[in-house]
Order: sequence, then C-alpha cells, then structure tokens
Amino acid sequence: MPIAPPTPYDRIAYRTLPMPQTHPDRLATIALLHGMTPQPIDRCRVLELGCGDGSNLIPMAYALPDSEFVGVDLAGSAVASGAAAISALGLRNVTLLHLDLMDVSETLGAFDYVIAPGIYSWVPASVRDRILAVCRAHLAPQGVAFVSYNTYPGCHLRQAVWQILQYHVDGISDPTERITQARALARFMADCPQTDGSDAAVLRGEMQAVLDHSPGLLFHDDLAAINAPVYFHQFASHARGHGLQFLAEANIHEMQSQAYPPDIWPTPA
Repeated sequence: MPIAPPTPYDRIAYRTLPMPQTHPDRLATIALLHGMTPQPIDRCRVLELGCGDGSNLIPMAYALPDSEFVGVDLAGSAVASGAAAISALGLRNVTLLHLDLMDVSETLGAFDYVIAPGIYSWVPASVRDRILAVCRAHLAPQGVAFVSYNTYPGCHLRQAVWQILQYHVDGISDPTERITQARALARFMADCPQTDGSDAAVLRGEMQAVLDHSPGLLFHDDLAAINAPVYFHQFASHARGHGLQFLAEANIHEMQSQAYPPDIWPTPA
C-alpha cells in the first residue's frame, strides 16, 4: 500500500479531547428514550471517523474493556501517537488505523455506534457524502450514529470572522505564519476602541474568542480552506438520502420544552 502524503494535520497538530456527546453511554441512553433497543455498551463495537490521536476513543476503551473500538484517520502522525498511548496502557480492545475515509471498506464489519465528530463541515461534498454512506453501511441493526457539523443561521456571524481572517492571511503559505498573522489581526480588532452599535461589539467578542483558540483549532477551523455550515433541514435531508433517520440532539436537554418560554410548553393531557 502506498504511503499517504503528509496532511495539514501532520504539520499542525489538532488537539483532540474526550467528547461526552459521543460516548456510547450517552448515545444508548438517547436511543432508549426514543424507543430503540441499542446494544449494551459493556459489549459493543464503536467506530470513530477522524479519530486523530485517539484521545476521545482511548478513554472509552479503557473504561469498557469488553467492548471493541476502532478509529480511522488520515493523519499518520496522530495515529502513531495514539498507537503509542494504546501500547503504553496495554489496551487490547482499541485499534487506530491510518486510513483514508474514502477507503473504509466492509472488512471493518458492523458497529453498534459510529461517531464522526468535527469532520462533516470541513471536507469536500464527496467526503461528506461518504461519511453518511459509511454510517449507513456499517451500522448494526438498532445502531446509532453521531455526526457533528457547523450550522446556520448561527454560523453566519462566525463565517464573517473566518472570512476576515482568511483574507488577511491570503498568500501566506507557511502554517505557523498564518496562525501568527491571524492572531495579530484578531488581537488588533478585539482591542479596538468601543463604538456605538451592537454589531461592532459582537465582532470584537468573536475576535476575542479567536484569541482563546489553540493554534490547531485556529489553523484547522478558522483558517480552513473548507468550512461549510449547513442548515439542520439540509443535513436531515442528506441523511435521509442515505437511508438514515434523525434521532435526537446529543445534548438532549436542548430539545426539551423547558428550554423555551413557558407560554409555548405543551399543555398536559
């Protein structure tokens, strides 16, 4: 098999962390609340697309020794780092594969939970399509998939910030210099004197938030060549096209009526 060329994630590491929303316990609970019969998490199979160095997957594997975890990622350096951690911990139930998402095949088998955090909005349309195709092809009966993405209308404001930063670093090829110059502009705009109007205040706040981003987050998210938010209805339609059905938000409390003004709560029967 030919060696894949280095990716931007090999040049600038993207810090990955455990994500509670993707844990099979969270997904199984949501499934149960919606009438499904998900596989018990103490003996399940979990596939993570875009696993990075396994910082999300490895803690799950450590806590659930009788379950199996598989991660795939195109960044060889991240996969190697994760493999070293797995070896140091002596884990035998988790595997990280240096693999292009487009090359995921039926040999991986079926999974009770497929998770794809932080990929959908940052890849070309063909890869977005592939993410959902993999979910459909590899989900076991009563399986649950988690897919995160940037959404409109909220991302309209953030998109303005991305465009300002990207215009400022246009023509700079060195990743480290792109990060430095983007941070310099964000600092300049965040420190501008206050003026009348809420729009200016919101923009300053967004630029201040950029300054809190890690170098990897700034480079791979804010300065990404592809960052394509979608409306929820667009994502749901895309999923239906692959034979998938929307189940719930991973933060299920966001769907409860108590999150909204009392005058729109349903009347008890």
